Amino acid sequence: MKTSIRTAILALALAVTVSASAEGYQFNRNLMIGSRGADVTALQDFLTATGYYTHGVSTGYFGGITKAAVKAYQRAKGISPVSGFFGPLTRASVNANNTVNTNTPGTTPTPNPIPGTTPVVLNGQEGFAEYRLSPSPVNDTNVQKNMDVAVYGLEVKAKNADISFERLTINVTATNTNSLSTENPATLINSITIKDGSTVLATIPVTSSTFAKETGTTNYYVQISGLSTRIAKDTIKTFTVYFNTNSIDVSRDISIEVKANGARVVDGRGISTYNAASVGVRNFTFKKPGNSTVTVKSDATTIYSTNYKVNVLSNGAEKALTSTFAIKSESGPAKVTAVTAVATSTTASKPTNMYLYQGSTLLDARTVPVSGIVTFDIENSNIQVAQDTTSTFTIKVDMPATTATGTMIQTSVTNVVFEKADGSTASNGTTVTGPYHFFASIVPVFTKVSSTATTVLNNNVNTAVTANVKLNVMASGGDIKVGSTTAVIGLRNISTGAIVATATVTGTSESGLVNFADGSTKPLEFTATFASTTFPVGTTNVKTFVQSISYTPANTNTALNLTGGFELLDSDGYASFSK
Repeated sequence: MKTSIRTAILALALAVTVSASAEGYQFNRNLMIGSRGADVTALQDFLTATGYYTHGVSTGYFGGITKAAVKAYQRAKGISPVSGFFGPLTRASVNANNTVNTNTPGTTPTPNPIPGTTPVVLNGQEGFAEYRLSPSPVNDTNVQKNMDVAVYGLEVKAKNADISFERLTINVTATNTNSLSTENPATLINSITIKDGSTVLATIPVTSSTFAKETGTTNYYVQISGLSTRIAKDTIKTFTVYFNTNSIDVSRDISIEVKANGARVVDGRGISTYNAASVGVRNFTFKKPGNSTVTVKSDATTIYSTNYKVNVLSNGAEKALTSTFAIKSESGPAKVTAVTAVATSTTASKPTNMYLYQGSTLLDARTVPVSGIVTFDIENSNIQVAQDTTSTFTIKVDMPATTATGTMIQTSVTNVVFEKADGSTASNGTTVTGPYHFFASIVPVFTKVSSTATTVLNNNVNTAVTANVKLNVMASGGDIKVGSTTAVIGLRNISTGAIVATATVTGTSESGLVNFADGSTKPLEFTATFASTTFPVGTTNVKTFVQSISYTPANTNTALNLTGGFELLDSDGYASFSK
């Protein structure tokens, strides 16, 4: 019995529990639309905790949602005017209702704990850590943004047992590139964040008293504790340090280092161990942001016209891909905040909803009004396009079950609004027009097999060119008559793009085939021969193209014509000849 009690007491003694305490924030500047920084994040945190800010994510940017939350707070507290401007009256009210920061000069505020987390409890075994400078982020002599700048990566590997990563001391040297004098890093930095992957472990606001100065040196340091993150035995976690900065008046060279004894971990016996030597140094130059511009253009992977089946008994057509476009940022980084697009229809049928995606991520969805014009509001999506990089976007639409057979829909981007690197807002009104897409209850879906142009020789003389297109066709929504499928195919001058000749021809398929059955895939071929004597003078290189295809559903005698967008069926090769 005594042994059992002793064992239980020992187990309790070996358990290590680490927790972090909350901290208040005192506001000292006016905030409004366009403001950004740690104090904006703190304001959003306060408004979230008090139920006025319901966005769920503190972005550090004062936009329309934050303004609405401030107005709600002002109404509730009887502050007039209810303007959404975070000025002296509102600031005094919030400061009075927020916990006062009682940290003394030279000490570091304890970071807020992560909501929903529990204290780290280890297993009572001894362990330690190995440390390495992460390959990312790399040194950068041209930093032109001030939000979430990754400046240091620390890899920590648990050895012998699970450990808890508790504290990190960051040494920072800041040099004004104009005066070449060293400064308190607080002249540049207004908050510091430490993340485990995408998880925020701590965010601390920076004031003039946040950093302590090493005696007899120009080096400053800040100690961030209460991180309390478990690292399993023999696994590695990477902890990344991010800076948010003030508006940059002059460039500053920043050196960041974790020196010996700068990182502390705790093992299961409650023993703290530290890094024995410097982990490494990262160097950055923060420069005043430039005047960014963006280019809006068709994407390199431009989509072609597609035939979409409309389910007339239930949901119509859902999320049909109609266009792609690309945004390139030049001169500096840009944040895309809004995209305006318009849907054009050849009938009275209109899309019901329109969707904007970046890759596979849905950014915004809008109901399409009668005008067909929608503006996607993506200010809070934080869509950053780095300098000299391109980001691709796609637009999809829903069509109603009542869509008229033969409706063709085109979506085009008409305007992109973005924030420049210097914080101002601009727009690019370049129109990027997507192809028309065909909607019907029964449609053929084509896949190209080949498309060729072949020279016809008679006695070694070029007398004609044969255009040939081979497709696979799948009927979708119902059967399609084989014999009714015709196409206008022709030859195009490769040099000028001009049409040289066209002809309407009936497609041929498998012998005896009457209908392309719904859901089946069958071959379809079109061929036409054109005499070279009819070609314009100077024509020497041509390729086959498809101008249109007509088909007839088996349940009707009404032919439907698919026009345009058949670039996908252009020739794989071309015919070269002399006249």
